[in-house]
Formats: sequence, C-alpha cells, structure tokens
Amino acid sequence: MLLLITRFLTLIGLNLLSTSFSPQINSQQLLNDLSPIIQLKENQIIYTYVLISICVSLVTLFLLKIFKPFIEIYLLYYLRFSFYILINLLSVSSVYLVLRVYGYSRFYVLIYILTSSFFLLITRKFSKN
Repeated sequence: MLLLITRFLTLIGLNLLSTSFSPQINSQQLLNDLSPIIQLKENQIIYTYVLISICVSLVTLFLLKIFKPFIEIYLLYYLRFSFYILINLLSVSSVYLVLRVYGYSRFYVLIYILTSSFFLLITRKFSKN
C-alpha cells in the first residue's frame, strides 16, 4: 500500500512539474467543462493542472494493474522499461486528449515519460511481487 501511494504521489508531482513548466499549456476548455460543477476563476487554473495530474497518475497505475500479467509473462527484464514508456505514453496521451489539454511542451512531456518510467522501474524492485 505504501508503494502504491508513493507511486501515485510521485507521478502526480512529476506530471505537475511537466504541466507547470510548459509555457503555452492551455487547459481553458477543461475550465469551461468544469464550470457547471465548480466555479473556478482564471487565476485558479492550477486546479485543472492538479486534476490532469491526478487523472494521468490514476490511469497509469490502472494500466499497470491491468497489464501486470503481460509484463510478467511476455516481457523480459530488458524490455520492461520500454513497456513502462508505453504505459506512460498511453496514459498521458489519453488523458490529455479526453480533457482537451493543448499547448503542452512536448519536451517536458518526454522528460515526464522517461522519468516516470525510470521511477516505475526502480520502484518495481521494492514490490513484493
């Protein structure tokens, strides 16, 4: 449980860094979509970044849980890193597409994908399975 919480919080932090360093990120459409539920002002756009980061982290951990049998059966150790890259790329692209996030820096997203994949690879050694 501690490993899951650590992974979740670290992935949120890494994605928040990636979104906050992107100078032209635009989550205005998400702000408009959330307006019937919660009223946020323009200066509170950071809450959309937090929501995006939480969604990316949840999707990443969910995909890892779903594809765990495939990781163990079909992948060798040296391919595990590329599988984590695939999972992170899938989660980032799907969440950004669904939440209509535009203008993100591809460089920082690439850094996020590589860093989070490396982090998931390292934390795998601490898991009991």
